[in-house]
Amino acid sequence: MDYRAERRPLLTNKTMKTFISAKPLYNYLTANVTVNSVRETQAMAFMLLEHYLRLRNVDVLTDKPINSAIRQPDWDIVIERLNKNEPIQHIIGSANFCGLDFRVSPSVLIPRPETEELVRLIVKDFSDDEKKISIVDIGTGSGCIAIVLDRFLPHAKVSGWDVSDEAISVAKDNARQLLSEATFEKNDILQELDSIQKFDCIVSNPPYITYQEALAMQPNVLRFEPHLALFVEDNDPLLFYHAIANFSLSALKPDGACYVEINEHFGETTLQLFINKGFKNVVLLQDIYGKDRFVKAQK
Repeated sequence: MDYRAERRPLLTNKTMKTFISAKPLYNYLTANVTVNSVRETQAMAFMLLEHYLRLRNVDVLTDKPINSAIRQPDWDIVIERLNKNEPIQHIIGSANFCGLDFRVSPSVLIPRPETEELVRLIVKDFSDDEKKISIVDIGTGSGCIAIVLDRFLPHAKVSGWDVSDEAISVAKDNARQLLSEATFEKNDILQELDSIQKFDCIVSNPPYITYQEALAMQPNVLRFEPHLALFVEDNDPLLFYHAIANFSLSALKPDGACYVEINEHFGETTLQLFINKGFKNVVLLQDIYGKDRFVKAQK
């Protein structure tokens, strides 16, 4: 049976619809969000109920009453935004990353699960160090990588760089909200940078999607996430990796390491780039989906 054929139309009057218990609201949301698969729509409905009403999945199953003291949003407006492919993270204003809730906006990328693996790799490699270490996150966006590393590695001094003033503002706000001592400043890795400070670890999730690949991307990404942080020209797909590798050669301490998230289609090419520049112990690592996703290189 076509699931969407059974969905009810939205209300056409201006009266804001409110609900007194969880299950009818859940059913209303899943019946009217039409642009996603059934499973994705159900997951979104659970996220919305948890965010706005503090209701868990089990509360939906047991049809728990909704606290009348909690103000409900206009659900039809929420549904309309979702049906325009606006990311749910923009609607609720936050995204979970490594167990922490980060404020996001159209100025920064929404953190991805794959990037959590990059963070865990660094935490594993540096958690046993007793000495103070320094880390810089290039292209920090929301600050999610830098802030999590600061939280998980208390002996690390972490900074984040970005070319976008708006991104720096979001990252600083996240640091305040999450009680992080990570610092953020505006820097452009494509400009020649003379760093006086030396780092034990340089990490980056730079733009790596070619414009040709954009044809196959989801509209919620293309329409609502910053192209500055996503795309690179088709004729120079490793632009940022050249810049990051060159900077790492001068800015890393002896035996320091560079960690980058990469385009799965350029795994071997990115690996060879770091080898050709003289790094040692260069390894290509796969993500949870078995795709080439990270390169680690040691000075």
